[in-house]
Amino acid sequence: MANTNFQKPVPVIKWAGGKRQLIPQITQMMPEEFNKYYEPFFGGGALFCELTPASATINDFNKQLVGMYKQIKTDPDGVCAALFDLQRQYNEKETMEEKDALYYEFRKSFNDYLANDADIKYSLPTALLIFLNKAGFNGLYRVNASGMYNVPPAHRKNVKAYDRDNIMAMSKALKKTKIMCGDFAKACKNAEEGDFVFFDSPYYDTFDTYQAGGFSEADHIRLFKLFKTLSDKGVYCMMTNNDCDFIKNLYKDFNIKVVDVKRMINCDGKNRVGKEVIVTNYDTKE
Repeated sequence: MANTNFQKPVPVIKWAGGKRQLIPQITQMMPEEFNKYYEPFFGGGALFCELTPASATINDFNKQLVGMYKQIKTDPDGVCAALFDLQRQYNEKETMEEKDALYYEFRKSFNDYLANDADIKYSLPTALLIFLNKAGFNGLYRVNASGMYNVPPAHRKNVKAYDRDNIMAMSKALKKTKIMCGDFAKACKNAEEGDFVFFDSPYYDTFDTYQAGGFSEADHIRLFKLFKTLSDKGVYCMMTNNDCDFIKNLYKDFNIKVVDVKRMINCDGKNRVGKEVIVTNYDTKE
């Protein structure tokens, strides 16, 4: 269950498919009690931040994202110091041309880390990832076919890259959390009866190519089979996805709720209203 000794953090970075706007609906539909918490597709971790669970396992396939969380967990002071320096350098530039040039310098530095060491293990690349997310176009994380970060600048006059109190709160929330990087099935292989697993995978037939590899229809079918296997074990499961016939047919034997959402990250920078589904393998409080 939630750890009430922690100040609640908010997501450190913006991530495609983030669930901040759906938190009221999700929390209302959660089981009243559960044991351990699992989140195999962590992303920005909005639900984790809301719950600050006392015992959790989180996972993501993106090595850079996972490395960022590990660094925040172990060295929040170093991350904040590096962010302060990046933010200062950018905001002190007088012209937008100088700011954009510096952004591209930072982006090249980050890509140098990606090219030489795929795992982020230090404060500077962690800070670069966070800064680029705040200063880049529309909060995207996107890589090209070579795996290099290629988001252009947002042309901001000033960038507030971080909140020290929030970084510290996130670090505390992660202290007793197991952080994994890899396949979603491995991330929750130890889930037992009474535990809660929140699946927020890349959505079916929508923008899911923010990193190389994507998430195929076969992956969605494999996820459904895992959802059913965990259900048979008595594990509480919740899944969010795009409102489409494929997903609703796949999960037709479970509880499905359709909700309205604003999709905040788009290639053209415009927000759009859409519909998503929240699927549970248990009766909700609604």
